[in-house]
Amino acid sequence: MNLIHYIKLLLRHKTWLISVPLICALTVFFLTKKSKKQYTSSTTLYTGVASGYSITSTEDERLDYFAVNNAFDNLMASAKSRETIQAVSLHLLAEHLLLKKSDFHVLGTVDFNKLKKLVSPDVINKAQKLGNEPAVYSYLNALYTDKTNNTIAYILDNPGSFYSIDDLKSNLAVTRLNASDILQVVYTCTDPAVCLRTLELHSAIFTENYKRLKADQTYSAVQYFEGKLAEVKAKLQKSEDDLKLFGQKNRVINYYEQTRYIAQSKEQLEKEIYAEKVTQKGSQQALGAVEKKLNSRNQQIDNSLNVINTRQRLSQAKSNLERAKLYGDNEKIAQYSSRVQVLEDSLKTASDDYLKLNYTLETVPRSNLIQEWVDNAVTGQKATAGLDVLDKQRQNYLNQIDEFAPLGSTLKRLERQVDINEKEFLSILHGLNLARLRQSNIALNSNIVVQDKPFFPLRAQPSTRGLLIIVSFVLGFVSVVSVVVGRELMDSSVRTAERAEKSIGLPLAGMSIAYRNEILLPYQTQLMHLLAERLTSAILPFVSAGIESEGKATLALIATRQEVYNPVDVQLLHQSLRAVFKKVFWVVPVGYSHIFLAAIPPESIYIYTPALEQLNYKDVRNFSEDSIPQDGLVVYVSPNLSLNSLPVAVAKGAEMMLYVFNAKDTNQQADRQVITKTQNAAPGVPLYTWLVNVDEANIDNTIGEIPKKRSWLRRKIKKMITLNLR
Repeated sequence: MNLIHYIKLLLRHKTWLISVPLICALTVFFLTKKSKKQYTSSTTLYTGVASGYSITSTEDERLDYFAVNNAFDNLMASAKSRETIQAVSLHLLAEHLLLKKSDFHVLGTVDFNKLKKLVSPDVINKAQKLGNEPAVYSYLNALYTDKTNNTIAYILDNPGSFYSIDDLKSNLAVTRLNASDILQVVYTCTDPAVCLRTLELHSAIFTENYKRLKADQTYSAVQYFEGKLAEVKAKLQKSEDDLKLFGQKNRVINYYEQTRYIAQSKEQLEKEIYAEKVTQKGSQQALGAVEKKLNSRNQQIDNSLNVINTRQRLSQAKSNLERAKLYGDNEKIAQYSSRVQVLEDSLKTASDDYLKLNYTLETVPRSNLIQEWVDNAVTGQKATAGLDVLDKQRQNYLNQIDEFAPLGSTLKRLERQVDINEKEFLSILHGLNLARLRQSNIALNSNIVVQDKPFFPLRAQPSTRGLLIIVSFVLGFVSVVSVVVGRELMDSSVRTAERAEKSIGLPLAGMSIAYRNEILLPYQTQLMHLLAERLTSAILPFVSAGIESEGKATLALIATRQEVYNPVDVQLLHQSLRAVFKKVFWVVPVGYSHIFLAAIPPESIYIYTPALEQLNYKDVRNFSEDSIPQDGLVVYVSPNLSLNSLPVAVAKGAEMMLYVFNAKDTNQQADRQVITKTQNAAPGVPLYTWLVNVDEANIDNTIGEIPKKRSWLRRKIKKMITLNLR
């Protein structure tokens, strides 16, 4: 199929191609006859989303285009949200209900009268009594949210007025200007004053709602952090108070410094005790050795007793002096120091007397031994007294260690609890600061400013009525073309010679055209004779051989459908065959008799009734030996093979078989099976297709251009399409 085919196809449906678009255009013409003028106003809002200053932004911060696009999507969604549009509708309705007469700068006369019919008198009277717009808005909002007496819902939820939520949303366009921070809001309606006021209300309500929406995002977070901060602060205060009470109760100023001092002092004390023990042990050993060397005379004894007594008193005095020094008693230190000095002087005197008495056995003067004995005795007594004092001091340190030891774990636990609470407090405080910073940043960025205020539209928008009429006409035309071409593309019928050969699988012997009127045009008559002659020419080579050799021949016509033959085709074929073979006789089943009797003389036709015994016939003349001539051409017409069987011997005896098929039918699987069986039954008999009822537009590729009159313009267009430029 080429372009010419589709052009011819559309020309056959030219009535629909003209009438349907005209009907569509006329329908739009009458529907838009009373359409009102449209007025458009716009305003621009600066958002600062992309390039505006932010508290949290820095100079080196990269712009997140995804976040910016998301922010503008949120802005546009919020601008056209139902809550925003509902508030605009209610405010606009509240202002109009306060009007006592129409005002060109508020509401025109026609729309004012519509408002009086749209709103009930009770609502109008109530609004007039309230007298101010905020009160009327609250009243209307209460009516709208009231489920039992919702009279305002009909106005806001039904189209056809300035207050319809759906109409307002559809006529309101919110777009971003290129890649800027500016939103453009455009509104279109039939009243210029309403157009202006609607944009003013929308800008105010939208900016306020958006600011509140952004503030609500961080308000809950700030409240959460403030509550947690108060809770953790109380815990921190309690843990600090517990630590303070613990220190006061146990007299702990600085536990770690105190324990370090006690440990160091005890270590130093242990060293002093060890040194005193060494001194005491050495004095005792030296004193014993000296005493063995001393003489035991009475004088020495008396002197020794004196020395001993003096020594004892001196030891007692020194012990008292050491205690006084330990406790820091200055008065007693002075007293015991003078006494020690006196006793030391007395002891020294007694010692000198003792040394003068005698020497030792080793010729050592006794005074030296006595002095040595006295020194050792004094040193030993002094060491003993020091050890006694140091042991008491060590016991005091041990008591302090026993007292401080269990306090460490408790103090550590309290300090750890304070540290944990302090870290938690600082963490929550940091979160609160971030939330407040975010809140301040959002408050700064959500401050939308009106850059270009809405204007009062003085000129109406150009009418689109003409464009709508043209579009409706084009759509109607395209719809018809689509339906016609779609039917052609989806049509599975055979239609053309090429499709017949491809679908049926048999070579084409000839075809005949379909005619719609009883009166044939001259070119149609000429065309039908031409097709009949071509069919006869295809039959002649197969039949003429039998006529020449035996004087007789058989031509078999088979079909699988009932409505395939028509009288004109049969008559033309009969005339063409008689013109060649002179003697032609037809054997026709009773099912096709009415068609063939209308085209063929009765003396040249035999009507038979299909029967089962006919399957054993060896020749077509067995149907009636008396009526069917034994010479000449006999044309055997089989019954409908989808309902009857074909006599195999008759088919084998034919010189040629023609499969008659209607071009407007679809070759089904059952038809293909019948043809396959026929070919298998008579393999040596040529089997061709006779395609009948073919549309004139589908035979150009077979016979060439149809010989009929065409206008000059049509001939030129066809030449251009076929690239024939001569």
